[in-house]
Amino acid sequence: MISRGATPTIGRVAGPVRHPLRAAPPLALALLAVCALLLAGCRREPQPPAGFQRIPREAAGAPRAYQIGFSALPAELTDAAYLASFDLAANYGELLLIQRAPAWADFMPGRSPSDQLNDATLRERAALQERGLQLLYALDPFDPADRGRLASPPPGYASKQLSDGDLRHAYVLNARYIALNYRPAYMALGTEVNATFERDPAAYRAFVEAYAEVYRAVREASPETRVFVTFQYEQLLGIVPWEPPHVPRWELLDDFAGRLDLFAITTFPSFVYQVARKVPPRYYSQLREHSSAPVAFAAAGYASSAGRDGLNSSTAAEQRRFLQRLLRDADELGAALVVWFAGRDPAFATQPPYDLLASIGLRTADDRPKEGWPVWEEAVRRPFDPSTPPVPQTPQPEQ
Repeated sequence: MISRGATPTIGRVAGPVRHPLRAAPPLALALLAVCALLLAGCRREPQPPAGFQRIPREAAGAPRAYQIGFSALPAELTDAAYLASFDLAANYGELLLIQRAPAWADFMPGRSPSDQLNDATLRERAALQERGLQLLYALDPFDPADRGRLASPPPGYASKQLSDGDLRHAYVLNARYIALNYRPAYMALGTEVNATFERDPAAYRAFVEAYAEVYRAVREASPETRVFVTFQYEQLLGIVPWEPPHVPRWELLDDFAGRLDLFAITTFPSFVYQVARKVPPRYYSQLREHSSAPVAFAAAGYASSAGRDGLNSSTAAEQRRFLQRLLRDADELGAALVVWFAGRDPAFATQPPYDLLASIGLRTADDRPKEGWPVWEEAVRRPFDPSTPPVPQTPQPEQ
């Protein structure tokens, strides 16, 4: 039920393309930070379900260990387009990613969740349940434009971090509210947290300390929910073209030891490698060397057309090749989930830096399939069986 006023009960990767504009302010964002901005900016609560029509799915092919799905990023900034992202995820997957900043004001001391928040939660939960979707809920406390500060804190708290008692209290209660009311299958309590480390180590340390408390609160409220943070993979490896290179930061995983139910990454290698075949052979298989937790691709994507300033020098064929590679690696790793960030291209992503995501979808904004779509359809038809063992891989010929 809706809770009102609740209390908390590989080594170095070589060969990436370096871009001369690495210091340009519009590009000084980790990729998923940009994605989170888009999600925050286009938040639309679904209206009451209006007769969702499921497309029959005939099982075919070898079982897969991972659930598969998309984010709620819509093709347009309308309620209908937002709800259509739920439909696409349900008809061509099992999982939906919703990413939000905390509703700080609703959970500050002495406050209760607003009627607006409760109503939106009920509508969204009904839309998920009607479609039979599993939920990955990412509660992201940091500002996507500057991971060193919190996202939209209440008045008077703009300069504070999660070391502040009131903000920490609100973060814990908001996470608990989500756990109780959505019962998500998966919950990320911070996204691309290594970006916060790069931006402000003190803010990162305050988050790590708060995470231990909120992890306990979520697991108590919803024991079946798998809880974790996500790491932006290209930034973790130190190869994003708009930042100075650095050695991989694998040691950051130690800060969450015993509190990562999944080793979850976000990955968008088209911003580093202009063609899919340049992505190193062990790019993802090395993940197993650094954690015993199941691997999760919490958001992945590859551009299907060229972008400005030499970024996203890609094609629909390259996007298809990367998707094939991603799914093979997910089989090899016995991954828990694979989320392709955008099902459809976001038509509204026309201005920098959002335009870098304009061709990330597997379908166009007007819903025409791209070359990689049949690959996705084939993967969706494979029956989901979490007991499926990792699949040994053999080298694949270029296609």
